[in-house]
Amino acid sequence: MIKNKVTGIALGIFALILIILYTLKNTLLSDLSINYIGIIVSLVLIMNAILILILVPKEQNKLFVSRPIGYGLTINPRNPIGLLIYVLLITFFFLITA
Repeated sequence: MIKNKVTGIALGIFALILIILYTLKNTLLSDLSINYIGIIVSLVLIMNAILILILVPKEQNKLFVSRPIGYGLTINPRNPIGLLIYVLLITFFFLITA
């Protein structure tokens, strides 16, 4: 039950961020050239890492864990190598947005 509630809250927050970005893109930031795809991918990675940190038990330190939303596996940020991969991916996508 807690997993569904946390997932719903995370998806709601993500939807609000996308709505705010879309609104700003069409109003205040219309003259700027910003790569919104990179920002959205970075947000998805950050939300995925936060969901895994909340939903995956602390004892589980494997590199790949089951995804909190959907099917399959994802990288575990509790593992030092996984955290490094997340940090590198997020900084890469933030750098290509500039």
